[in-house]
Amino acid sequence: MHSHQRHGFDYTPLFRFLLSKVGHPWDQVFSEANARLDRPEPVFWMVALHESDKQEYVRTDENSYYSGLWVDEDGLLQKVNPQLTPEQMTPFCDGYTHTFNGVVFAQPSPRKRRATPTVQSTPLTPLSPHSPPPQSTPDSPDP
Repeated sequence: MHSHQRHGFDYTPLFRFLLSKVGHPWDQVFSEANARLDRPEPVFWMVALHESDKQEYVRTDENSYYSGLWVDEDGLLQKVNPQLTPEQMTPFCDGYTHTFNGVVFAQPSPRKRRATPTVQSTPLTPLSPHSPPPQSTPDSPDP
């Protein structure tokens, strides 16, 4: 039996191509992209044809984010939110280098570790065999 999932495909060049074509006629962009693809679906991971499908950004895996794109009323490819920058992005998870449109963005602050309790001690003075025994104080228990 074979799995129906497809592994090993890197669509990064497609996503960068689409970003480079913002402002261009959608029909031409799609025609050029589709001619080089094994299937058209990956285009629509990033490009919305309907208002209800628009997303400011899309996450293509655990650490790669791209601007969401859409086709406007004039048939031109546009960014859903052209003002969105890497500085405004928040990582999905810790432990990875995250990118937005190929630019690395800030990692979450490292988790603060709880302070390790410190034990206060008083320095000990070595006893010599001829030293008198330690004196008992009112605060200390009798030896």
